[in-house]
Amino acid sequence: MKRILGITLLSAVCSLPLLAGTNTQVFLLPSDVKIGDTQVPGGHCTVAWTQPSGSQVRLTIKTEDRKTITVPARVVEEKQPNVAVQTFVVNGVTYLEEFDTTKARFIVQDPPNGK
Repeated sequence: MKRILGITLLSAVCSLPLLAGTNTQVFLLPSDVKIGDTQVPGGHCTVAWTQPSGSQVRLTIKTEDRKTITVPARVVEEKQPNVAVQTFVVNGVTYLEEFDTTKARFIVQDPPNGK
């Protein structure tokens, strides 16, 4: 009986990422970037987003070093040809501007002064 319960729990836990994966995307940050006031290291990150409320969403960004950042974003639902990130530079600092998925574009809010 314990074995069946263990197998059931294990399969339920393993399927949770599949259920949560509908609003997630893995991105590659080519270099260190700032998101708002937070420095994020380059490398792979996973971005999850909430269901849109109008054109607003909350992005939760989890980096390779397990750091989690949550930021507001504006969603533009238009097909993108590629999964990509867009950045810009202000005073020598690279900031993250948007995440593009094949289904939508997420524009990070709170750009720094000068943008």
